Amino acid sequence: MRQLGVVFLGVGGVGKTTYIYRLLGTSKRPAVTTRPRWYPLYADRAVIYLVDVPGQRAVEVARGYYQAVRTYGARVDLIVYMYSVVEPATLDALSEIHQWAAGVPASARILVGNKRDLAEEAGFMVEGDGAAPYLGVLKIYYTSALKDDAASLFRIIAENLPL
Repeated sequence: MRQLGVVFLGVGGVGKTTYIYRLLGTSKRPAVTTRPRWYPLYADRAVIYLVDVPGQRAVEVARGYYQAVRTYGARVDLIVYMYSVVEPATLDALSEIHQWAAGVPASARILVGNKRDLAEEAGFMVEGDGAAPYLGVLKIYYTSALKDDAASLFRIIAENLPL
């Protein structure tokens, strides 16, 4: 069975853990992530390891990512840069995270603007088009980890992996 690694990077509160829990079908409420966590997701022909990297500030996330990859020797097939579409600072923080993440090879990178449901309520949304070229992402997606169904969230991951 093929093994693939997907790393979720973004500052605290953008919905990384919620997204992962939705993919896994876990109903418990996410707690604050204090250390890198690896979650296996079994797909048809692969085990996809979802890596949740903690940190409230960009430098903490970047260091946690670098440490996790060094410690576990993981191959990274996909980096999911995640930000909140209602908090511009979370998109800005990805540039600092990317400076560290760029040092570890990854097959692909995507940008996920999360909390689309809150943006609809607020009447504004921070789009990631301007940051995409700098981050070297293939595609940009806008989601609501709380409201979107797990199949939709999985499709975003699956279409960017060599399954």
